[in-house]
Amino acid sequence: MVNIRIPRYFDGCDFSTRTCTISYNNALKERGVYTVREIKVEEDSLLLSWYISNKVTKKSGKVYFVVEFKKEIDERGMLSYSWSTLPAELNVLAGLDDNIVIDESDISLYRSLLLSIQSTDRRVAELMQQVGQINNSDEKIELIKSEINELKSGVELMQQNIAYLEPNETMEG
Repeated sequence: MVNIRIPRYFDGCDFSTRTCTISYNNALKERGVYTVREIKVEEDSLLLSWYISNKVTKKSGKVYFVVEFKKEIDERGMLSYSWSTLPAELNVLAGLDDNIVIDESDISLYRSLLLSIQSTDRRVAELMQQVGQINNSDEKIELIKSEINELKSGVELMQQNIAYLEPNETMEG
């Protein structure tokens, strides 16, 4: 998005009441027109939001544009008012091409991607198995703790109910 600030009033005209368009030529010299739909109206200025399409940035290089304000066509088919800026330019830098097509004949790329995906799948399966073992280990630990507590209870019960004999004592006496 490109924001453009312009004066709200010019030549006795309030541009906030007019239709705004941006006419441009991209780096391939293709012409286009963008109708500005988002205009922030301030006391003395307007902030225009130009959402740049891929048609504008189709090729790196200079994009020339003008901002235009027009009032609707009158009953005679004439524009009642028209105003435009002097031509301005934007420099479009080379970037990522979002229209890249992978040629099916490039089998090495497919093999590389397939091997990478298979390797990742194996690693995920191993990690899931390890997580399962950890969960099982937690369950085993809880089971062992439970068994230890049962043994402790059994030992306490035996301590309470068993008579202890000193080595020299006998049961008779």
